[in-house]
Amino acid sequence: MKHIALILIFSSFLISGCGQKQKKAEDAKQISEWSCTHPENLQQIESTLKNDYLKKIDKKILQESAYTADQDILNKINRGLSFKINQVRTLTADTSKTNKLECEGQIIVQFPKGLQQRAENAFTERNDCYEDCYERENPINLRDYIEEQAANLVLENDQLKGKFNFQIIKTDKDGYSLNVNNQENVISSVSEIALHAVLYKAYVNENKMLKERDSIDKKQDVVQKELAQKVMDIRQKELDLDKKKQVELLNQTWDLFSNEQKEQLKQEQKDWFEKRDVDCQVLAQRYNIYRDDDTEVYQKQSNYWDNAMIEQSQQMQYTKCFNSRTQDRIESLKKQIN
Repeated sequence: MKHIALILIFSSFLISGCGQKQKKAEDAKQISEWSCTHPENLQQIESTLKNDYLKKIDKKILQESAYTADQDILNKINRGLSFKINQVRTLTADTSKTNKLECEGQIIVQFPKGLQQRAENAFTERNDCYEDCYERENPINLRDYIEEQAANLVLENDQLKGKFNFQIIKTDKDGYSLNVNNQENVISSVSEIALHAVLYKAYVNENKMLKERDSIDKKQDVVQKELAQKVMDIRQKELDLDKKKQVELLNQTWDLFSNEQKEQLKQEQKDWFEKRDVDCQVLAQRYNIYRDDDTEVYQKQSNYWDNAMIEQSQQMQYTKCFNSRTQDRIESLKKQIN
């Protein structure tokens, strides 16, 4: 049988949330027939897909250098993984009147038994939040992610299946070129599944460490919150006692005026009461706007406050303002006493 040199040109597009990428690769091979279904054509595509996967998975593992890949699992995957193209048919109506054959078939990527479940578990462990994850009502899983990224591929029962299109084109130099439309979609999906499988143990260990750290942090937060509440209660008690003292002093100072003076100052005193209360209510809302030199001891624990403690602090700020304004008023009234 006559053999003709064929240049395989695999061109593809990978569409993701970040944009569109295009990849081309060339490799000179021997092909026998001008045919979509010839076994050597299909075997060459299958072989090239496997080789490209091996390059891709090595690159992905290097990019995930923060995690330790399980080499035993990786070797098992690489040995057992297979690419198969079947159910091929020729879409071109008259193959004798064209220089391009449109071909369509099905690709089946067979994973070692149990690999899909391991990869799905790893995907859950890592709890990856891809670009649009936060917009979803339910967290995305590995199967949904793969099928969304490569619309024609379906992941089930340790197999990745989907439509596979390619073209055989006659060249000017008595040869053929082969264009594969969705090679990169297939390679990226397979390598993504394999990557999660080999990093599963690393994800589990990381989550265990994070949970232990989170448990320690929560215990420390409880201790700090209790301390924050205690120092706040002590300061509130001081402010309340000072408030009682300032009210008594204000009343005593007011009693020093004669009845005639009281009548003259009555409206002024009423206006002052209103202004003091309104001003202090406004200033109390600024509980979290402190300069370092204005920060009281209890406010240094504000990172541990809950809503009830925030309200308590606002009331304390009101009391602090109340005391200060009342003290100023006492001094002002004393100057008016005959």
